[in-house]
Amino acid sequence: MWPEGGAGGIIPPLKVADVITLLALAASLGTAAVLIGAVLYLRRSLTIVRQLSFVLCVGAIAAAMGVYALAGGPLQTEFEQVFSWLVWFLAAITLLRLIGLYVFDIHFRAQRGVQLPPLLVPAALAVAYLLAAFLLLRVWFPELSLGPLLATSAVTSLILGLALQPILGNLFAGIVISLEKPFRIEDWIRVGQVEGRVVEITWRTTHVRTADNDNLIIPNGKIAEEYVLNFYAPNRMHLARVRVGAHYSVPPYRVRRALIECVAGIEGALDKPSPDVFVKEFADSAIDYELRVWIKDIADAGRIRSELLSRIWESFKRHGITIPFPIRTLEFAPRPKPAAHGAAEPSGRVFILEGAGAGASVELSARPLLVGRTSPGGLQLDDAQASKEHARIEWTGTGYAIADLNSSFGTWVNGVRVSRCDLNPMDRITIGGTVLVFERDAT
Repeated sequence: MWPEGGAGGIIPPLKVADVITLLALAASLGTAAVLIGAVLYLRRSLTIVRQLSFVLCVGAIAAAMGVYALAGGPLQTEFEQVFSWLVWFLAAITLLRLIGLYVFDIHFRAQRGVQLPPLLVPAALAVAYLLAAFLLLRVWFPELSLGPLLATSAVTSLILGLALQPILGNLFAGIVISLEKPFRIEDWIRVGQVEGRVVEITWRTTHVRTADNDNLIIPNGKIAEEYVLNFYAPNRMHLARVRVGAHYSVPPYRVRRALIECVAGIEGALDKPSPDVFVKEFADSAIDYELRVWIKDIADAGRIRSELLSRIWESFKRHGITIPFPIRTLEFAPRPKPAAHGAAEPSGRVFILEGAGAGASVELSARPLLVGRTSPGGLQLDDAQASKEHARIEWTGTGYAIADLNSSFGTWVNGVRVSRCDLNPMDRITIGGTVLVFERDAT
């Protein structure tokens, strides 16, 4: 009797061989699913499983076919040939992967310290696996003609190439990036208007972590078309620039001293190469200066620039340097009052530009100012080339003059050795290794 189906049809009875085949097929599929799942789970935490994941997946398929045979599934000649080919293919790729581990990971990376491009290893292994597969197919299936297969593959590749042109462009651009190595993992780069740290390079894209901690994915084809600025090549040092304006009434050497002292103690700013200051422009409202500081890492540039600007404001405030507003002011200066008996009022100072105590000022008056190593009540210089009483700056009634007091190394004004000399504003006085600048207020 044939049992009746739910829709009025008739279901033929299952034979024992069919039941065995279904059970064998279920056992093989279950084995493959369990083994491949175990490989995918373990590859997250075990490096060796991650390195051999493709080999283990092929082994899982071979094990599943073995379970099918052991469970009593019907074995035809073609099945036996495919199973044998799969076992030999598993042995071949296992050997190739072990060779790859030795060559790439042990020989180049561990022993020679060579950092290989990220895409080189998988690309080389993929080519080796493909060649092994075709050679074993030729051996185990000699009657199989690979010509039509290759021809079909060529036509298919042409169609897919036209359809997947953007993806393939990114793929080949990724290979070029891996070979040329214009940047590496952890490098800080700028691509177009995008700037950040390289965290990953894949076949198709490059992942950049921006300063805002956002992960930006850039297609490799886009990187190949843009200018790439690598801030870590040839080294991580980077020149940071800060521009600031100062009032015209302040001498540039005072501004330079005030800017240089702002750099000391900032984390990430280098002492060597030493910071420097450049006069950039005589602008409408101010003299523009540029402070140049070498920093360790471009990633810290924003923080260092902010700290520099804060310190510049404090330093200028401390030294009485004005940052003028970008405005034009018309001032009417009052006429200077004539001094009694036609004599000018004593007014001036000396600024220590170089040497011990650089950055300090000493006000001048009608009393003479003694300059030397042991000048009581005068300007004492911590300089081995300065005499005990080296020189004297005195008021002459119309201005200031400097007189050498028979010193051993002499007194120099603007590069000329003098015994006595009238001083003019901005004259530079050299005593040993100390440089003084004479300043006088406009009258």
